Amino acid sequence: MMNTIVDLDSYTCSSNPIEAIEYLLNRKILFKISVYNPYFEEIKSKYNINTIKRDGDIIYFTISSDG
Repeated sequence: MMNTIVDLDSYTCSSNPIEAIEYLLNRKILFKISVYNPYFEEIKSKYNINTIKRDGDIIYFTISSDG
């Protein structure tokens, strides 16, 4: 069970969500991001994401250990 949710839309996490993901990559983290975030398509193409839940325009996902 993951207790940590990282909001990739929040600038307190990082101004660049890719940088935040790279930093947290090998941890059991649940990420959330808006489908309208300009980095969302890049994240989908760069990482093997597992969608956990969709809440309106917000996607909750993990990243597979195989990247």
